[in-house]
Amino acid sequence: MLEKLDLSKKVSKEDYNKQMDVLGERLGKAQRMARDAKRPIIIVFEGWRGARRSALINEMMQQMDARGFNVYSSVRLRGVLQEQPFFTAFWKRLPALGHIAVYHRSWYYLKNANELADKAEDASKYPVVSFEHINNFEKMLTDDNYLVLKFFLHLSPEQQKKNIAKNAKTLGKAWRDLNPAIDESEDYDKFLPHYEKMLEATDTVNAPWHLIADDDPRSARLEVFTKIADAIEKAVQMPAEPAADKRTAATYDVLSKVDANKELTKEEYKEKLDKYQKKLTQLQIEMFKAQIPVVIGFEGWDAAGKGGAIRRLTAALDPLGFHVHPIAAPNVVEKQFHYQWRFWTRLPQPGTIAIFDRTWYGRVMVERIEGFAKPQEWQRAYDEIKDMEAQWSEHGIAIAKFWLQIDKDEQLRRFNDRQNDPNKQWKITDEDWRNRDKWDAYEAAVNEMLVRTDTSYAPWTVVEGNNKYYARLKVLKTVIDLFERKLAEKHQ
Repeated sequence: MLEKLDLSKKVSKEDYNKQMDVLGERLGKAQRMARDAKRPIIIVFEGWRGARRSALINEMMQQMDARGFNVYSSVRLRGVLQEQPFFTAFWKRLPALGHIAVYHRSWYYLKNANELADKAEDASKYPVVSFEHINNFEKMLTDDNYLVLKFFLHLSPEQQKKNIAKNAKTLGKAWRDLNPAIDESEDYDKFLPHYEKMLEATDTVNAPWHLIADDDPRSARLEVFTKIADAIEKAVQMPAEPAADKRTAATYDVLSKVDANKELTKEEYKEKLDKYQKKLTQLQIEMFKAQIPVVIGFEGWDAAGKGGAIRRLTAALDPLGFHVHPIAAPNVVEKQFHYQWRFWTRLPQPGTIAIFDRTWYGRVMVERIEGFAKPQEWQRAYDEIKDMEAQWSEHGIAIAKFWLQIDKDEQLRRFNDRQNDPNKQWKITDEDWRNRDKWDAYEAAVNEMLVRTDTSYAPWTVVEGNNKYYARLKVLKTVIDLFERKLAEKHQ
């Protein structure tokens, strides 16, 4: 791909200034159009060391409103990337609706650094990520109406050496201190095929690469700025609208085979509850020492007992080591981002536990049934969720997912109990009754969710919930088994 670029082309200073007068106005207008259209934009600048990204970005910024974008450098993210799954830092830095995020090196640099760093200790600072995960990450964004623009600034080896020498002379020791893990200047031919492979593997329809000949900086900047203006103008005029999933609807059946009436006496419950909670107290300490993070998600019918199960679970845990996240409808801030944003930004630190009372699966249940998500949005969410959970698991996060199952008669009994008890009336809402009227639609959605998102790394546990004692103990025992299994794997 890179060999097709004409590195000899040049633009005179006079022509450059003349064209920039027009381009500058276009860039500023394009930014305002994106803001008014609430179109979030991510601009990635990759390429050879010495490609003068900073000067290019700085000039681009002069034509735009600085209040509408942020500039990031992945080189500065090295310290935080090891603690959480690779893309967490990038999810936390997503631009809000109508804003722009600019990357002076991005996730591509960090992947390259892991594979090409000169020293083993340098490579260990950069977590491993696959091209497949990168493509999936970018597709999730573009499917959600983000505009992703990727530029690779290509230099000849001769021009690279000149640029590096000039920077070193201008900045002196400061330049030497900024040396990245990747320094291609001594072995250009080694890095060239690697970059070719990267470009070919990640040049997608939704997020294609723009290859820029950068030996002449004026020519390069005109081309970059033109492509940015063109892309934003086109995106605003023709908003992205992903096609709906055309697969034939399938019938899924899991819940009908679940007997929700598992019995357990109060005496047996008390005995096992004490035993399980003592075990969890000890296991939490061991999980912290092993620095294993945990994500536990609870879903289930209204009044299925999620709150009670969470209380019995957390009663055994040190409060400094866990956090319970109650998930409701997205608020004004959360609506500014991709639906997964509010979960990526709540991931646990090493050795701690994140408990979600309702989860990311709302996308394929309540948002699907109530029409809050378009068909193409919830249809693609199954694969998006599996990829997200796969990345968490690959990072070492232990994942437990619970569906608390009660039958329709038991739910009605609990609803009436809440309605008639002044101390419980806060637990019942008109929305609960409306959801009950849509039981069959929700049941079909849950069945599909359980089948399509049950994986070896993030399996579903269906909890028979008509008897609260049985349900609570099953949750505790499942978490105990998960902790013991992950500790055994850690110490192998």
